[in-house]
Amino acid sequence: MLGYFLFSLLAITSLMPTFNEDPYLTLTSLALFIVLAIISFPSKKNITDYDINKEAAPLIKSFMIRTLFSLSTINFIAIFLVKFDTNMPEGITESMRIYPMIMHAVLGVLPLVALYRMSKKKIEN
Repeated sequence: MLGYFLFSLLAITSLMPTFNEDPYLTLTSLALFIVLAIISFPSKKNITDYDINKEAAPLIKSFMIRTLFSLSTINFIAIFLVKFDTNMPEGITESMRIYPMIMHAVLGVLPLVALYRMSKKKIEN
């Protein structure tokens, strides 16, 4: 989660100077990455550090599923933002847009892998 949080901070700071050129795309991107930063804000303790009773375990699993699905969705939306972004840095050609799109695809697939593994695991306590 720390990696997603740091990436969102990087994206937010890189979007600020492009506000005047395309405000709608910039606001959409900023909103998306601010939500990503809020969702992925790192906590001081890991969830496994706590003693969880059987009643709370399904709620925690549901929360984690929603969080991981949100991270995945945000990164899949970011693929299209990169595709239609008119404010790419100087020197990046149209054919080079595939690299950030691949990066967002990987960041979108990783939570899906965790979701798949979580869905296979039984809740025990």
